[in-house]
Amino acid sequence: MQLSRVRRRSVLAATLAGVVAAGTAAAPALAADPTGSIAGVVRDTRGAVVPGAAIGVYVTPSSDAVQELQADARGRFTITGLKTGSYKVRIGLGGWAEWAPGRVSDPDQARTYRVRANRTTDAGSVVTATGIIAGRFFGPDGTPAANAAVNITNVNTAAEHGGVTAADGTFRIKVQPNQTFIVNYAVGAIGQYVPHTFDSAQATRFTVRSGQTVRVTDQAAALAGISGRLTDAAGAPAGGVNVSFINVDTINQSDTTTAADGTYDFSGLLKPGNYKVRFSAGGNRQYAYQQPDYDSATVITVTSGETAVVDDQLSWVIAPQ
Repeated sequence: MQLSRVRRRSVLAATLAGVVAAGTAAAPALAADPTGSIAGVVRDTRGAVVPGAAIGVYVTPSSDAVQELQADARGRFTITGLKTGSYKVRIGLGGWAEWAPGRVSDPDQARTYRVRANRTTDAGSVVTATGIIAGRFFGPDGTPAANAAVNITNVNTAAEHGGVTAADGTFRIKVQPNQTFIVNYAVGAIGQYVPHTFDSAQATRFTVRSGQTVRVTDQAAALAGISGRLTDAAGAPAGGVNVSFINVDTINQSDTTTAADGTYDFSGLLKPGNYKVRFSAGGNRQYAYQQPDYDSATVITVTSGETAVVDDQLSWVIAPQ
């Protein structure tokens, strides 16, 4: 009788163990998260955070970025959902870039960051402090040049940095450090270079070191122009005629059209220089003054702030409209 009780207890224990084992086998296993993250803070060599830096994560620098985002206002960034593996981090700084951990321009020399599942890899970086070109521009009349477009060109790489002047003519633009630049700005229809020249070859070269602010102030040179009145062969006002102004040094061309009374006015819209003026309409054309071709055309020289007057008469009659 006692043996029977032992057997019943053994069978019951075995049965319960089977139930537990079966329950354990049926429970789903929790899958590990296979991705990780890269995070960090971008600072410059002066110790200041770099807000808005463009962060890109690459498996190989020659391929497209796996992910891209911008650092926040405090220079912080976190890129999540990265598969386990090795990555390089590119830091875009507005016209140029460095590779983490900073001050590395060659991606082959950049650090490789290992990402593991459920881990955050630190890619905090210290980049070269930017240079700054700042200053103030004035119009030909000496008043501040408000809302003037400013374009700063790296003479070594042709990379450009742009901005716009404030209401008082001031501007402040970050540029790639340890490079040389020329500065172009537009007061009116045509851009010019510092110092008040329309020829880029005569522009001042500014070398800007890391962390340095270079000051630039300039007063724009006045533009030139050509105006006049055109009549046809019968002496009637020649309206609707195309007028072309061809710069004989650059071969750049600007155009306008005569009004109904035959007048045209291109004041303050040309670079100072040497021009030939062409009139054309209805398949006919001639050059000032009543010259048949470009080679024989008169050269019109206009200086800064001047408007030359070119009146002429066409060799054909304009049909009434």
